[in-house]
Amino acid sequence: ATSLVLLLLFLGTNWSTIFLGIQERYQGADPADVLGFRSLNVIVDSMIILVAVVLAFFLVGAIIAARRVAKIPTIRLVSTKQPPELSIVRGLTWHLFNSHIWSTGQDAVKVIK
Repeated sequence: ATSLVLLLLFLGTNWSTIFLGIQERYQGADPADVLGFRSLNVIVDSMIILVAVVLAFFLVGAIIAARRVAKIPTIRLVSTKQPPELSIVRGLTWHLFNSHIWSTGQDAVKVIK
């Protein structure tokens, strides 16, 4: 989002500079013939609207992503509602949480342990 906003600001200042340069150097020329904007206010207003739309678009995307992440289930302790602190002994790399239904998975899990 930041890169796109900076790009739009760069384009707006560039177009404004070109517009003012055409007005100063070529007194009889119309900058609208070159840039398509009839006044400097149109350039500034267009950039403000584009930046606001881009920021709104990314804000909505961030809210949707945050809500999606909040719905991901996590393992938490019942007493504190915090994730458990897992410690591991020297020489081991991974923890294993093996969940199963007691009635159908007991024999299969017995082999894994």
